[in-house]
Amino acid sequence: MRYGKITERELNFIREIVGPERMSTGESVLDLHGKDESFHHKRRPDVVVWPLSAEEISRILKMGNRKRIPVTPWGAGTSVEGNPIPVEGGVVLSLQQMNHILELRTEDLQVRVEAGVIYKELNQYLSRYGLFFPPDPGASATIGGMVGNNASGIRTIKYGSTKDSVLKMVVVLPSGEMIHTGTNAVKSSSGYDLCRLFVGSEGTLGVVTEVTLRLVGLPAAFMAAVVQFSTVREATDTVSMTMRSGLSPTALELLDVPTVQVVNRYKKLSLEEKPTLFIEFHGTSSVALKEDLEVVKEICADHHSLRFNAGIGREERNRLWEARHEVRDAIKADNPSTSSLVIDTAVPISKYSEGLMTKVLADCFLMERINVVMIFFATSTLPGIEPMIPL
Repeated sequence: MRYGKITERELNFIREIVGPERMSTGESVLDLHGKDESFHHKRRPDVVVWPLSAEEISRILKMGNRKRIPVTPWGAGTSVEGNPIPVEGGVVLSLQQMNHILELRTEDLQVRVEAGVIYKELNQYLSRYGLFFPPDPGASATIGGMVGNNASGIRTIKYGSTKDSVLKMVVVLPSGEMIHTGTNAVKSSSGYDLCRLFVGSEGTLGVVTEVTLRLVGLPAAFMAAVVQFSTVREATDTVSMTMRSGLSPTALELLDVPTVQVVNRYKKLSLEEKPTLFIEFHGTSSVALKEDLEVVKEICADHHSLRFNAGIGREERNRLWEARHEVRDAIKADNPSTSSLVIDTAVPISKYSEGLMTKVLADCFLMERINVVMIFFATSTLPGIEPMIPL
């Protein structure tokens, strides 16, 4: 496909829409918006634009559509898959200045935000009202980016992924037409579910400018445990049995020995260098959570756990989850001048252990001679179980 080129005429048109202060063709700005956190090569755009409204985006997309100029939405640039890279140049629409919380409906457990709001900052704001937005991808992602990728994270196993929290959206189509999808009703059986069509579309179907999210109340109590095993297989069998037991953990995360080692060095932790399982439960009382943890402890013992450290304090729990979020940064710091490739796969729960142990994918990628320091095979038997296992 042949794309149109940005000329001074198009730049002047954009300048009339946003003004000279909200667009740039500077070398450093183009470089910054030509690459995300993935191993993919940098591809610079011709111009970066910071719109403030869906109307401005609409006018720019109409111009791009008419002249076949590619337009790429940009959130925070934290993707590890290359989807915000402007592979054909053109216009990058950075939504970072569309970062306002527009409406909070505490009694309805809903919030309406612009796409450039960073989810960590949103949750800091919501915590004042005893609420939070559950998906937690780890990076400082924007809500628009999370919608585009259907981001999940450590709590997905209990609360679901981003798609399960999206109620309404405002989307600008490639033609420049603005549409409103969804409803404030938490359940609707009428018409097409267009929200689910756009969630996970990675910017290919339109630019999401506004999102209404379903919230949940902050849990009154939490309890966490760190469990060590002799082998990865014992840990994965524990995960499978925990899920079949009827328990509802908030998070189940597995790190193998090399990953624990780099995390210890990077975060100055002292985790025992064994296959390590992080488990967390949220609930209304500590009494009920203790009963759940006792069941998990029995399951772990049945699978020959070496150590079961339960009831860790909030500060230590936060340090451990911070370490989990920074696994990728830890590996990068431990292996400078190399790249990583993250792969998500899904297997039936009955094949969880076998799927995690396979090296087929690693062999395939090594044959392609990709410069990869570690290939992470993140399997998912149920949403949110994402062990970080370098093969």
